[in-house]
Amino acid sequence: MGNKFREKVVEEGLAPEVQEPDEVEASTASVSDAPQAESRSSRGGKVARGVGKVLGGDLLADKLVLRQIPLLILCLIFLLLIVGNRYRVESLSREKIAVQERINDLREHRIQMQKQYQKSVKISQIAEDLNQSGVGITSGPPYEIEK
Repeated sequence: MGNKFREKVVEEGLAPEVQEPDEVEASTASVSDAPQAESRSSRGGKVARGVGKVLGGDLLADKLVLRQIPLLILCLIFLLLIVGNRYRVESLSREKIAVQERINDLREHRIQMQKQYQKSVKISQIAEDLNQSGVGITSGPPYEIEK
């Protein structure tokens, strides 16, 4: 089955041979439920062997898997790079949005300042024109002349 140490001991004759669980189940099954036991043991036995290989460590000792370890490590490195890049791109995206909002705020502020400047230029231009015409600007509020 999956335990290579036990198989090696059995081959060398150091320990009595132990029946595999599939063999025990097949030998104890009666004739009436033989087809049912056969389908159950073939499906359950494959799963049990697969799980037993993983839990027993035999899967990692297999030559096919050992040859693939560099590829698995490379895939893991690429996965880490992808996750890291995704995090970096998201943080840059958030920063870009914050900068764009700041730019929009500064544009609005510039437009407001430009309007105030134009208004003050108009007032000073009007004052200059009035001074040239000899009318002048009063320093206080306007008042009515009574007759």
